Amino acid sequence: MTNLVHSIRSRIEDLARFEVSGVFKPNFFRQTPFRLTLVFLAVYVFVAALVFGYIWLATASESAAFGNATVDARLKSLRELDVLQGHAAVVGRILSDDTVEWGYAKGAFDASGQLLAQNSRTKSEGQSLSRAMVQAGLERDPHPGDIATIGVASSSKTGETRFQGRVQRLDDDFYVFVAMDMSWADHGFRQELKAALGGGLLVVMLGLFVGTLINQEVTRSVARVTAVLSQVQEGNLKARIPVRDTGDEIDDLSIRINETLDRMEKTMGNLKYAGDAIAHDLRSPLSRLRSKLEVSLFEVEQDPSQAHDALQRALEETDQLLRTFQTVFAISRLQAAGQAPEQALFPASDLAADMAELYEAVAADKGLEFESEIEPGVRAFGNRDFVAQALANLLDNAIKYTPEGGGVTFRLRRTSQREIEFSITDTGPGVPEKDRPRIAERFVRLENSRSLPGVGLGLSMVDAVAVAHKGRLVIDEGPGRFGDQGPGLRTALVLPPLQG
Repeated sequence: MTNLVHSIRSRIEDLARFEVSGVFKPNFFRQTPFRLTLVFLAVYVFVAALVFGYIWLATASESAAFGNATVDARLKSLRELDVLQGHAAVVGRILSDDTVEWGYAKGAFDASGQLLAQNSRTKSEGQSLSRAMVQAGLERDPHPGDIATIGVASSSKTGETRFQGRVQRLDDDFYVFVAMDMSWADHGFRQELKAALGGGLLVVMLGLFVGTLINQEVTRSVARVTAVLSQVQEGNLKARIPVRDTGDEIDDLSIRINETLDRMEKTMGNLKYAGDAIAHDLRSPLSRLRSKLEVSLFEVEQDPSQAHDALQRALEETDQLLRTFQTVFAISRLQAAGQAPEQALFPASDLAADMAELYEAVAADKGLEFESEIEPGVRAFGNRDFVAQALANLLDNAIKYTPEGGGVTFRLRRTSQREIEFSITDTGPGVPEKDRPRIAERFVRLENSRSLPGVGLGLSMVDAVAVAHKGRLVIDEGPGRFGDQGPGLRTALVLPPLQG
């Protein structure tokens, strides 16, 4: 039992890594609930990073596509104007449309890099923007009609602004550029990043807080289990884990451990009872043996020739004591276990036939009429050896207490409730109704049986076998009086019906 408690306790302590020694001292960071919380938060952060990365890529691609489309529309307008009205018209458009489209930097330059025109937005960004656009356009050196995509950053008094634009070469000495201010997209991304980081930080903090609460609750629950197991380990088999009736896994574990402790307490109680019963039940036979040995010793002292007979009687008493001990031990073992060991399906009809054949000869030797009525094909579930021993005790009693000229009837049948009933009816003196409840107790012998051999354990054994098979021992009136016989006794070992 101590090893079992040690095993259960060590497994629970391995799960939660805590100690219970008057003061609760958890190893916080190694406890399973908190570690699971950290794993959940790590998975959450990883998934959130993937989702945010995907959103950022999708947003960046969408904003870049939108910028390129709007820039292309304005380049197309300038190209068409150049075809229809020439370079001067393009320069005039650039200089005049800046108030309408402040988000766009526009300009024209020649092959030497000299700016021919630029709108107000380009001027407001300072020379760095125009120089970057001209330099990028010349470096790309597109063929006439080709469009080169460029991205530049402008540092002005208002800060650094990212522009996404295109340069188109209209002829050998005339270039135009249009760039779109992408600060709106960058601002949106920064806001999204702040929101994601703030929300992620909030979730992590809440997760740690909730994880800590869950960890403390689980730890307290496991502490209650370990505290009870510690009490059991110290010998208190009545300690039980409080059940909160929440229906959760801790309650289920507590109920199962409590049921195990109930069985352990019952088993230990049965073992203690069995030991006490054996000690109590053997006291009388040992006292009787000692008395007979004292008488034999006195007889030998008076007449040494009686030594052989005295030793012979002592051996017989010792054999009887050993048989008594074996019977008491078998009864105590059955009562302690609560059920018969090694139960299996066996042919009850065949067992009854064997018993009838054996005891028919025994009855004939005593001058008794023996009859058997055995229903064929009856099967029972149980320990065949114990059932055979119980039937032998019932048949022994019937033959022993039935006077010469009487009869014994042995029957096997299935009752109307499908129970399996072995019954023995004799024509002996019977048992008064008031004494029937106690004749199955150990070492009980009635007045009319004290002159016959025995110690009063036969029916106790039968009753123990019946209970161990979830059956019962039935003791009834016999067939009645006729002549100088009767009223007789009917005993029955009833086993439960087969399931299914």
